[in-house]
Amino acid sequence: MINVNKKNKVKNKTFEFLTIFSMTFGIVVGSGIYLKNSGDNGVLARANDNPWVAMAVWVFVGIFACMMMFTFLEASSAAKKDDYNSMGVLGAQFLGRKWGSLFSIFFIVIYTPLLTIIGALFTINSLFSAIDAFMLASGKGLSEAIGGNDVRIVVELILGAVTLVTFQAINSIYKDSGKWIQIIFSILKFVPLIIVIGGGITLYATGNVENNTFTNQGGFKFNSIFACLIPILFAFDGFLDSINIQHDIEHKKVVSPAMLTGVISVAVFYLIVTVSIFLVSPNGNVLTMFDKASPGFSLAFNLIITLTLLTTINAYTTLYPKIVQASYDEKYLYKRSFDEKIKWKNATWISVIITDVVIVTFVTTSLLIDSTDYFLVADYSADTGILYAFTVYALIMYGVIRNRKTKKVEVKEMKNTHVLNIITLVILVFMIGYMHYISIIDSIIVYAKEGDPSNLVVPVMWFGFAIIMGFAFLINENLMLSWKLKQLTSKPDQKLAKVK
Repeated sequence: MINVNKKNKVKNKTFEFLTIFSMTFGIVVGSGIYLKNSGDNGVLARANDNPWVAMAVWVFVGIFACMMMFTFLEASSAAKKDDYNSMGVLGAQFLGRKWGSLFSIFFIVIYTPLLTIIGALFTINSLFSAIDAFMLASGKGLSEAIGGNDVRIVVELILGAVTLVTFQAINSIYKDSGKWIQIIFSILKFVPLIIVIGGGITLYATGNVENNTFTNQGGFKFNSIFACLIPILFAFDGFLDSINIQHDIEHKKVVSPAMLTGVISVAVFYLIVTVSIFLVSPNGNVLTMFDKASPGFSLAFNLIITLTLLTTINAYTTLYPKIVQASYDEKYLYKRSFDEKIKWKNATWISVIITDVVIVTFVTTSLLIDSTDYFLVADYSADTGILYAFTVYALIMYGVIRNRKTKKVEVKEMKNTHVLNIITLVILVFMIGYMHYISIIDSIIVYAKEGDPSNLVVPVMWFGFAIIMGFAFLINENLMLSWKLKQLTSKPDQKLAKVK
């Protein structure tokens, strides 16, 4: 529990409001806007190089995220003092214990470590790219200066690993330090916003832009709407993760307004930044928008962005152990003794081990596929993971809406939102279905026609994740069943300990 100043409730509530707001804002406005707004797998490319389609989808997702929030705020109201509020817990409450176990496995084994390593790898990669662009303006690139591209890759990976381990250590030893880091660096995130708006408009108005995304824009295609939904949803994903910190919040009333304020701020932030980037950059890349105008200023600008990207690593290394704690303490995952709650240190170690195994696996696989791109697998995994993540959200939303009728879970029903929640769920189900079609079925069809193996990356990962989750789920269920039978045979006269 956060105890800042019990004698002054106003200060305590303010700190807790800022903690949740900064966690929501800090997680969402992280690597997503910078990673997924450009490149062959980014928003602009998925929108068929049409900035109008991209901006329209950014606006839609911002509004839609706010619509989704109402359902999850109602769901989170079921939590009592000191209760957990992870997706696994919500799944178990509104759908059943087995759903809670399955969701816990997804977020612990696959999705949270994926998001954590994307933050670590992309932060360092952005830093080195900024330095490289600055040095190229002087005639000699970074790779050449330090002994070649192989050396650069090794240095980037080492620094990425050091950064990740540092935040893991900080948040395992000093539990509340991560909250202050999140608040401070989330405030710093407004600096790039001001620079992008001011600098972008200035460059465009003074005629210092040779061409931008509007110069050679592509035509409109219906499929491009749903294709660019995937990277944009990834950029927005995380707006629900801050409910995990509610376990440590003393004043529960600040949770709803803090989360909603955070999501609205993110939506406005993304729209303004996207418009400014498209006015200046020909490819939608915010990291290169000032390279030609002023290499020195561009380097300083990118260094600030790199600092703000640290909030993604900090946020997920803070939330990850909480997700582990919730899953074990609520008895969704097997452990030898259900009578004892898992310690913070043990939960941290579990998150560290899984994250480190995933990062080694992803980096090694990427380098085997392409010796120059260690980020390849992590990038495509993000697109795959988002399909599963929003499927989980849709299932939980269904459970919350159904609960209005069954009343099995006691919640604080939000007035005049029931119809809106149903409409939101219907739209989300349609979106998920069409995104699956584009990402999996259509990709397989394109591969059959063109023979390009890159079209099979997301389908293979989707089935790979399904196999991993299914295998882990079956093992967990068998262990849970064995434990129940052992308890029953060893203590036949005693009531079997309840496992939700």
